[in-house]
Amino acid sequence: MAIPFVDGGRSHGGVDCWGLIYLVYRDMLGIELPSYGEISARDLIRIRRTMNRESAVSTTWVPVQSDPQEFDVVGMRLPDGATFGHVGLVCGPRRVLHIEKASGVAIEDAHSATIRGRIVGHWRHAEK
Repeated sequence: MAIPFVDGGRSHGGVDCWGLIYLVYRDMLGIELPSYGEISARDLIRIRRTMNRESAVSTTWVPVQSDPQEFDVVGMRLPDGATFGHVGLVCGPRRVLHIEKASGVAIEDAHSATIRGRIVGHWRHAEK
């Protein structure tokens, strides 16, 4: 059974893009990420700023310059291409797991036309 898109969702009953990462890290890696409360997918810029700040002052999130690995967070622009506001996970060579309201959960090639130009960076969690 697929998990539906729910803006601000953080459970198997429904997730947004950060909620998907939150569940995967918790269920598969045993890592408790901040849920960021009831943050909306539209507020992901705050998550990106937090990740950047944490990578600058601690080792929680480390920017990945090359060779992304499974479970690295993929930062993406929204489909309009203008604003960072979407995240996914590396789930294999050139594969990105993510969820959007319009398409639901998807695994896409990182070089596909739908996400290739949207990727702005990768981050690795220190406990991974």
